Amino acid sequence: MTATLRWILPFLCFALLWASAARSVELTPEERALTEEGQVIEVAVMYDFVPFSFVEGGTHKGFVADLLRLIEQKTGVTLKARIGEWGDNLNRLRQRQIDAIADISFKPERTSFTLYTTPYYEIPTAVFTDKRFGEYRNLADLSGKHVGVLRDIFYLRELSRHEDIRISTYDDYEQLTHALAFGEIDAAIQNLTSGYYYVTQNAYTNVKLAGEFTLETVGREDLRFGVRVDRPAIQSLLQKGLDSITPAEWQQLKDRWISMATGRMTDQHSTIELTMEEREFVKNNPVIRVHNESNFEPYSFYENDQPQGHSIDFMRLLAQKAGLKVRFVSERSWHDYLQMMRSGQLDVMTNIVYSDQRAEYMLFTAPYLRLAQGIYRRQGTPAIDSLEQLQNSTLALPKGFFTYDQLSSDEKFSVLPARDSLESLMMVSTGEADATIEIMSVAEHLLQKYAVPGVTGANPHQLIASEPLSLRLAVNQNKPLLRQILQKAMDSLSEQEKRQLQFKWTGNGAENSQYLHLTGNELAWLESRAAIRVCTTRNRLPYEQTTDQGDHFGAFADLLDIIRHNAGISVRLVPVNHFREALQTLNNGGCDLISRAPPGLELPYLSLSQPLLDSTLVIATGLDEIYVNDFSQLHTRTLAVMEGSHVQVFLERHHPELNLRLYPDASNAMDAVASGQAFGLIDTLPAISRMIVSRHRTDIKISGELVPDYPAVLATRQEDAMLLQIMNKAIQSISAEQFETVSNQWLQAPVLAEPPDYRLITQAAVATSLLVALILIWNRKLSKLNARIRESRNQLVEAHEELKMKNRMLEQLSTTDRLTRLKNRLHLERVFEQQLLIAEQVEAYSFSLLLIDIDYFKRINDRFGHHRGDAVLIDFAAVLKGTSREQDIIARWGGEEFMLVCPDTRLGDAVAHAQTLLYAIQQHRFAEVGYCTASIGVASWEPGDTYQSLCRRADQALYEAKRTGRNRVCQQPAHEGG
Repeated sequence: MTATLRWILPFLCFALLWASAARSVELTPEERALTEEGQVIEVAVMYDFVPFSFVEGGTHKGFVADLLRLIEQKTGVTLKARIGEWGDNLNRLRQRQIDAIADISFKPERTSFTLYTTPYYEIPTAVFTDKRFGEYRNLADLSGKHVGVLRDIFYLRELSRHEDIRISTYDDYEQLTHALAFGEIDAAIQNLTSGYYYVTQNAYTNVKLAGEFTLETVGREDLRFGVRVDRPAIQSLLQKGLDSITPAEWQQLKDRWISMATGRMTDQHSTIELTMEEREFVKNNPVIRVHNESNFEPYSFYENDQPQGHSIDFMRLLAQKAGLKVRFVSERSWHDYLQMMRSGQLDVMTNIVYSDQRAEYMLFTAPYLRLAQGIYRRQGTPAIDSLEQLQNSTLALPKGFFTYDQLSSDEKFSVLPARDSLESLMMVSTGEADATIEIMSVAEHLLQKYAVPGVTGANPHQLIASEPLSLRLAVNQNKPLLRQILQKAMDSLSEQEKRQLQFKWTGNGAENSQYLHLTGNELAWLESRAAIRVCTTRNRLPYEQTTDQGDHFGAFADLLDIIRHNAGISVRLVPVNHFREALQTLNNGGCDLISRAPPGLELPYLSLSQPLLDSTLVIATGLDEIYVNDFSQLHTRTLAVMEGSHVQVFLERHHPELNLRLYPDASNAMDAVASGQAFGLIDTLPAISRMIVSRHRTDIKISGELVPDYPAVLATRQEDAMLLQIMNKAIQSISAEQFETVSNQWLQAPVLAEPPDYRLITQAAVATSLLVALILIWNRKLSKLNARIRESRNQLVEAHEELKMKNRMLEQLSTTDRLTRLKNRLHLERVFEQQLLIAEQVEAYSFSLLLIDIDYFKRINDRFGHHRGDAVLIDFAAVLKGTSREQDIIARWGGEEFMLVCPDTRLGDAVAHAQTLLYAIQQHRFAEVGYCTASIGVASWEPGDTYQSLCRRADQALYEAKRTGRNRVCQQPAHEGG
């Protein structure tokens, strides 16, 4: 009994303390009534006010989200976040449709409908400009400029009094930052943290922070809760909740959400908490000696007499948090630095890889970067894609580097020592060495900056020498406290701090290196695994093919190499015969990732990534069959699919009514269709196109599009949530140019000329020979023989015509927007080239562009859902087609934007036509959504115009239409604003 009490009493004390903390404020009866079961206080919050209040993955996050939970814990009240735009939220408070609002600033004119709490944060209002703007000191520097602000922001009225400043308003901070980045405005005034977030997130490298914005009657933006005037008990309850939050809790909120990026203005200089022993170390060792390489760009290099790079700034940030100063030791070789660590002349080395040999005299932190390696060789030499080829090559490697130590000790390899990474590349360029192995982002940076000739790069290969490297800090073994302090400083960094630092040095749109930020948890997860095992299909071109020798080809193989480069992932291929086998292997733990899965597959153990490649599910039939546009036409038919394929799995789950017949390969399936054993073959458009063209099948045609949106996705086990998170980030890091390159190489079916039918030619030749031989004897059979020849020729002509029709169909699919069935941008570029040719050859000829944007389309998606938004886009396209002239070319420009090319149409006629379109849109009622409006920008071609300049002027006219109230047509004269 005594032992039991000894166990229970501490637990009871803990429970009582927790309960006290959960409701640590004293409430009045009116306030207590608000905490009763069933009572909910609705608080309006913003969806785009990063880092205070924003939506990510469908969840409300940020400083305010955590603050609301903390107030709930302190008071026992239930607070429900209502998400919306700032202007709408403020209007709901004014009309008493909500109980309270977050992130409101005190203004006297709002006191008629708002009760305020005290501020929970004050944030500077900043001026962001283009980097070419020049210096910003005060409001006078905005005179004559075009300035953007948030709609209904508290300082708008005061700013509007300055008539020499042109002002445009925007619905949210993302739109405002986008307008600045794309030159629509000269400056953007917004809160510091949101501005930093959207500049960094979207890689707007042309935007800079110009300074803090101040007006005579405007100070810093004070963030408070505002409560409707008829609910004072809510105001007092929220105030008591705020007052009960301890300084430590406030600091924790700030440390988590307020980025160090804003430290210059907010003075939020956070330092780590050190033990007495650690503080004594810092006191006695205030300056630490850190190595700085000459040419390890962009991570550590020496330029303009200054240490620079990601690792240099990383060390400075850690030192600031620990209260240390850094003295960089520069212009030595890597080998020299290692010797200095041995002798105690150096305290810290950055971007170093762990090895057992180094661990004998250095202490290592956890990794802070993980980077992929590649093999770089002389141009014109064969690619090195096997360990044997690598062993037969002379390698140049920086002496002392991890890879140098790894290979130089192996007698199978021939390794030449180099001073640094740049010298290794130069040795390859001059022919002293055949190849080098280097971190890809370093090699690409150096090759581009120093214009090293004659060196070509390679994607990462599955070689022991080119696996990704985990970079760490290494500390002199005699200073274990320093290692402890630096690790503590590393652990204290927020993801925003690390993301901003990485973006500064590796995310500025370098041609061959895409920005990708992995969190500490993601790095640790990758570090805990030797490789990610990927189930790849042996024969599924154009997506992928895996040979018995381990070679991996196809669209996914190329994209996987890019992903490995960007995310620093080690990969081991697990070849399988088909998708069903891949599913079984994944479920049994034999692999971690499936390279190609169907969309929407729901299995208890499976998670799907975001789309990797767009595709369409089509059907191929015999030549005599009619067009198929719906599965309902196929219920009584026998349909061929590849056995075990993702298409089979998709159809069995979504269309169980279909009669599927399975075939082991494409040839058998197409033979079955051609012979009538199966009505059609169902697969993706790239796969069937490749089958038909590469096998010269003139007896099969693509007869219909069954599933317009059938993207390729990756699949992981549900338990591997971290892997899925990493892969989604890696997919987002692939640039549009890289996607286009892969698509053009693998997914665009080659349009081939019809090869000669030698059997038919032989028959014709034999027939002709017989005709010549027998014409003297069997004159009466001449007409029959001629008929046979004509029939043979007709068959050949029909085959040619069928191939032309198939090519036209493929061409149409490649230039058609799948959702609206309008033409796409690719088609518009071709049309423009045709119109430009006419305009340059025919005097007085001109043509016009109409750029059309659906007003407030985002609200439609937010209110009714994306499926209804898609329906509006389809309906909108129909209105345009029904109202436009026969000669007009209509295309979907992107998102909710459409473009019309109007041949032989000058500006005045184009504007009149745009007004006709605008009226038709106004009169049309969209199902469930109601009436919509649009804004239209019009521009006409003039001599000297290019595709880009004309589109830019149409876009400027569209912006003017939106700026001046939407639901209108604006025209842009020739070259204005260009």
